[in-house]
Amino acid sequence: MVIQISAAVAATAFVTLVVALVRSLNKVNHTLDSVDRTLEEMKPQVEEVINRTKSTLDETNRLLADLQAKSQKTNALFQTVDSVGHGLQELSSTLTKTAVIQKERLSNVSALVSSGLDMFRKWRSDKRSNKKSVTRVK
Repeated sequence: MVIQISAAVAATAFVTLVVALVRSLNKVNHTLDSVDRTLEEMKPQVEEVINRTKSTLDETNRLLADLQAKSQKTNALFQTVDSVGHGLQELSSTLTKTAVIQKERLSNVSALVSSGLDMFRKWRSDKRSNKKSVTRVK
């Protein structure tokens, strides 16, 4: 009889274990169904986010390409401005050197003209003196 009671207790424990296991599996099944429904509901939202992200990345790539193109054009402009600046600097330097040379020449010409005028005045003065001497001698 002890064997029969032990078998009955073991059978009862096994049935209780199976019932608890079935209940747990049913709860897990309900949880998985809930997760599946949630994922199905979120799928369109995730796809929308993915589409928006893709369009945002495409727009960003277009903007970057446009920015690079404009930057290259701007670089050409700044290179041109730099070249013009160097050209103007060389022109200014050349003009300054030419002005210094012309100033020296002008001061030489001015000195020559001044000397020429002095000589002319002296010559004229000498000529007048000679005329007065010649007219007195007669």
